Amino acid sequence: MTPRTEPAGTAPEGDAAGPGSARTESAGAASEGHATGADGARLFRASDGLWSPTPVAAGPWAPGRLHGGAVAALMARRAQDVLGADRPLARLSTDFLGPLPALPLRIGVRTVRAGRSFGLVEVRAYADGTEVARASALGVRAADLPLPVPDAEPALPPRADGLPVRGVPEDVPSFNRDAVEITAVDDPANPHGASVWGRLAVGLTDPGPPPPWAAAVALADLAYGVGAVLPPDRYRSVNVDLAVHLLRPPSGDWIGLRARTRTGPGGRGAAEAVLLDDDGCFGTAAQTLLISEE
Repeated sequence: MTPRTEPAGTAPEGDAAGPGSARTESAGAASEGHATGADGARLFRASDGLWSPTPVAAGPWAPGRLHGGAVAALMARRAQDVLGADRPLARLSTDFLGPLPALPLRIGVRTVRAGRSFGLVEVRAYADGTEVARASALGVRAADLPLPVPDAEPALPPRADGLPVRGVPEDVPSFNRDAVEITAVDDPANPHGASVWGRLAVGLTDPGPPPPWAAAVALADLAYGVGAVLPPDRYRSVNVDLAVHLLRPPSGDWIGLRARTRTGPGGRGAAEAVLLDDDGCFGTAAQTLLISEE
């Protein structure tokens, strides 16, 4: 159950324009509020106004490529900085415009709406002047509003009963091998997919544990790898986007994914996951898959 999530494809011709009216978020604006780890491990480091990826931000499937979850989490973090604490992230929709090169990233953020009830921002990631990913992020105000509770999503089996899953057994550092810890669980509530607990074991832009919602975005990109249904020796499936909806901010270091994949007749598929923490369901994730034969 090795997650395979490297985005594929190439950026469209002529789609390498600069940020236009977008406000560029420099690396120096990163929050300093995280705990400090002994080794300073993180996915990105501030470097001359850019975000330089560390080796553990790499995808495991092609040299010189970044993992989509790492980039999506960075874009979510920059979006939340602009949305502000009073409008926590409710939805992030990310499109990967091609393979994500392991180069320093410049992040442009443009405010589309800054209302009291919700805010909307556009985020674009550039590598060496070329746009490689774009995202739309929606932040919604929190209100003290009791609501009827529908049937609860079944809880995931406890982590203590699961089986640790090792990453890709290669000597080269990567996100799958070094940045995440995965424990697979036998989940009776998910007969058509697979379920895991995951933890982002490195920081995002600072040493120490990242915000749980940022870790959830990074781990959500593992949905297809967790719920894969096609034989990997015959088919190659890559996700070209990632959409995450958060019903509430998650809590704790561990994020649960109850994932499954559906395929269509024309080389397309969709992976989806329910996202859980120890208090229950807090959101969902979905990916569009581009499927081809090996």
